[in-house]
Amino acid sequence: MSSTITREEFASAVASAITSVHHLYREVDRLITGLCAQLAEEPDSLVLLPGVFRKAGPSQTRRIIRNEYGLLFTFKIGEDDDGDEDEDDVEDDGDEPEEGLNHKPQKGTSAQIGANQALLAVRVVLVDPQKRESFEPQIQYAVMNQWSAGNKHWDSKEVFEVRNSELKRVPKALVGSDPTKGFPLTTKAAVKSSLGAKRADGRRLCCVLPVGVETIPLFNLDTADALDELVKNMKLMWSSAQSS
Repeated sequence: MSSTITREEFASAVASAITSVHHLYREVDRLITGLCAQLAEEPDSLVLLPGVFRKAGPSQTRRIIRNEYGLLFTFKIGEDDDGDEDEDDVEDDGDEPEEGLNHKPQKGTSAQIGANQALLAVRVVLVDPQKRESFEPQIQYAVMNQWSAGNKHWDSKEVFEVRNSELKRVPKALVGSDPTKGFPLTTKAAVKSSLGAKRADGRRLCCVLPVGVETIPLFNLDTADALDELVKNMKLMWSSAQSS
């Protein structure tokens, strides 16, 4: 027997659901904003790689509901690099998380990744459509390096050009990853071109996870101290990867 509700109860339920969604994604935005700001601090300053991250929406009236968020961080080379502008955006927009960090590179732009370049990949996962009720919201992170394409041997001098639309697929590769140190990983991101590789599989961007993957429940990040500890552990992983 199906239950019935009044028009007033229906209106109240809809308003409550939308308010809850706004609150959830606002808090996630603030979490990511704080994470980016603290990772940009010295020592081992890491800045957000433009073109990968997109937030829930530019305003309260236009939310994009996402199952997960992917971010890639790279080492800050110097005070004059492009990372300064990104870092300023993080700090200046902290009170308005819907717009902060929402960088919009020109359509069709690409990033270049050196074969020996290290990147910190982060996934903030709110829901897994395959697991539904049994899934716990979580954050995954790992350092990626030793980049290659397809089954080609690693060449430390090689540089890969990857469209931003493809680069977004890199953090997603952490799902189901073996946490074993040195685990090789094939992403679904395709390099823009690779000599002698016409098939899609031959252009897949591959990497190594020198210190494995870490996963923590999102539920645990309920205080400023917890965020500080997360950033500390991310930077410890980064340092460990550089020395391995």
